[in-house]
Amino acid sequence: MLILTKRHAVATLVAFSFACAGKTPDPKTAPAVAAAAPEDIGAECRTTLGAVTALRGEVAAIPADERTEATVFEPYNELWRELSNRMGHSSLMAAVHPDKARREQAESCERALESFANQLKLDRAVYEAVAGVALDGLTPGAKRFGEKSLLEFRLAGVDKDEATRAELEKLHGELVELGQEFGRRIREDVRTIEVAPERLDGMPQDFLDAHPAKDNKISLTTNYPDFFPVVTYAKDEGVRKELTVAFLSRAYPENAATLKTILKKRHEYAELLGYESWADYQAQDKMSGSAERIREFTEEIADIARPRMQADLAVLLEAKKKDVPDAKAIQTWDRFYYVQKVQEKKFDFDAAQARAYFAYPAVKQGILDLYGELFGLSFAKVKRDVWHPSVEAYEMSRDGELVGRFYLDMHSRDGKYQHAAMFPIAIGLEGGQLPEASLVCNFPNPDEGSGLMEHGQVQTYFHEFGHLIHHLLARGSKWTNQGGINTEWDFVEAPSQILEEWVWSPEVLARFAKHHETGEPIPAALVDKMRAASEFGKGVHIMRQVFYQAMSFYLHAGAGADEDLDLVAFTKDLQAKYSPYPYQDGTHVYASFGHLNGYSSVYYTYQWSLALAKDMYTRFAKAGLLDTATARDYADKVLVPGGSKPAAELVKDFLGRDYNLDAYKAWLESN
Repeated sequence: MLILTKRHAVATLVAFSFACAGKTPDPKTAPAVAAAAPEDIGAECRTTLGAVTALRGEVAAIPADERTEATVFEPYNELWRELSNRMGHSSLMAAVHPDKARREQAESCERALESFANQLKLDRAVYEAVAGVALDGLTPGAKRFGEKSLLEFRLAGVDKDEATRAELEKLHGELVELGQEFGRRIREDVRTIEVAPERLDGMPQDFLDAHPAKDNKISLTTNYPDFFPVVTYAKDEGVRKELTVAFLSRAYPENAATLKTILKKRHEYAELLGYESWADYQAQDKMSGSAERIREFTEEIADIARPRMQADLAVLLEAKKKDVPDAKAIQTWDRFYYVQKVQEKKFDFDAAQARAYFAYPAVKQGILDLYGELFGLSFAKVKRDVWHPSVEAYEMSRDGELVGRFYLDMHSRDGKYQHAAMFPIAIGLEGGQLPEASLVCNFPNPDEGSGLMEHGQVQTYFHEFGHLIHHLLARGSKWTNQGGINTEWDFVEAPSQILEEWVWSPEVLARFAKHHETGEPIPAALVDKMRAASEFGKGVHIMRQVFYQAMSFYLHAGAGADEDLDLVAFTKDLQAKYSPYPYQDGTHVYASFGHLNGYSSVYYTYQWSLALAKDMYTRFAKAGLLDTATARDYADKVLVPGGSKPAAELVKDFLGRDYNLDAYKAWLESN
């Protein structure tokens, strides 16, 4: 994921889209990401607001007969560069700083900056200045900058009357604050259960070593490093159920009320802009183009995956009945446990056995080495001020040229963002500002245990590092609404999803996946078993994603506008239609589904992007995963251009043809 509000993510970009062309600052200059004191965060925020306010006035004051790329686009460009840098830093600090007061200061800065950005896009004088620049005769980059900027103005409602613009501004400010509340509660509501040691039969020994009993009780939290191992390995269904119910109850009941308010206000916002729903409004600048196309895509995937899901569930239920003879259904807390049991029996694959080869430090180095080889990159660990002692700072070079900086904040702690995402900090500009970003994950910490990772976590690491590489390499434009990951939102996951393919290659994994005790590389036979086993459960996995996709979409396509919306009843109905697992009383998944804030109606982008990734991967499948010529061509044609072209053109440049869904459908339907 990347931060798109992170977050993530990204998925995600920040809550507003970055738009500008930039002056050319010293490439060595970069925004500070040091752990500033609360008053310093506020001071830096006020300094930025002062600078962008002055630039706003400068743009608005340009006489009609003097509006050119140099007089209007350049300062407007610089305005957004300043604003996006400060927003990137504030968004990151709000999510990761160990001090709550500093997180709150950063959130306050986020609100102020987003308020300014929204006011700017409703400013008729600035809009008229930008619209007054003749696009004919400009370079393709400058022309695209103008076109994208004007679309942003129109989607903000700049062409509405003064009263409507005022109402839009008010709603926007309320939505920013509500969204922050929604995310903060999820981040900070870490729930804990306590179980007797004997109830953790099946758990890996290193997990047990890292969780010593106190008064004959072991504490388990809803944080990822506890949650996923427990629901994967614990034989006691009661333990899996108790932790899952706690996990699916985070941020409830407060976020239920907040979500209903968000949905209502989003619908009002879309209606003021002349759209039938928030879903239709949000689709306007995406590859999909309309809510109807998103609905069609959702149902198309569901129709393909549902038979596969039903077949998977039958096999899983048969396995469960051997433990629980009167079992009637596979529950959500069974999904990892019985999938791995079937994989173990049917494919002779033991997930715990594979886990022994994925020690965090080796995985990290393996990713750096692999991505370096594929894309001509080198990475150097450097000393910089950071926000927590566990955070590492790096510089990235390509063919000997410094091209970016990044940070690795990879282990769980209290108050930190609890998922995995890439946070953009600064957008890279051609010949100018160096890009910066941070990975924020919650992987096992080798300083607090063995640091052994599940293969799924390794896959997540590859995915998030893919976002990072995309953001850092996309510096081929001088215009920041075309730098970084400023592509269409429903394409932005594709450059990270395609790189997940490498985690299934025996040749690739043997480079760094070494047994943590013997040092022996992971056997190719084990990787082959893992790959074959991964194909089982595809139906339940995809349909679970379709469930979340449908929740994201239908809540914003009309359901959320209903004053009498019953979120529990809505969830039950949706689970019955799309989810592999029945609704469990006492759970409230919508309260902790953070993407309902960040991605709002467009969670479908994960599957849309995956379809594009599967299509682009066809070139690597023919050439070989370690073919550096193909990898360099991919980087130069898809990553480096950023958003300087429509995503469909980037894919066509790389594939030599228009994209299609053939590879994705074949993958969905394959055994």
